[in-house]
Amino acid sequence: MMNAAVKSILVADDEQGIRDLLRFTLEPLGFEVSTASDGWEALEAVRARSFDLVLLDVHMPRMSGPEVLEKIRELRPAQKVLVVSSSSDASLAFEQRVAEYGASACLFKPVELDELLGSIERALEEGGKDS
Repeated sequence: MMNAAVKSILVADDEQGIRDLLRFTLEPLGFEVSTASDGWEALEAVRARSFDLVLLDVHMPRMSGPEVLEKIRELRPAQKVLVVSSSSDASLAFEQRVAEYGASACLFKPVELDELLGSIERALEEGGKDS
């Protein structure tokens, strides 16, 4: 999965354990990982710089994942985003709303590591990061 250029990923999740797990999993694979603990921090991070990919939790304080995704589309229309949510959100209406804002995929917790890494790889293959 490692490419010649370092790929940057923003992990936005209100659970410290998930942020740490993803950082400790992705950094050894050659990714530069930044984190945000709520929706507002995620949006501020995307305002400050471009990422190759954003991993975005749905249920976060201060601003929900779908709200952040909508704002990201306004700021950086080509930004690649993978939405990660609880299985209780698994409904056709929810998936349509996420797709409407252009998420590369919607994964449901608990996510298998292989599934997550495959989704990250597919999203990154879709093209370069937004500037």
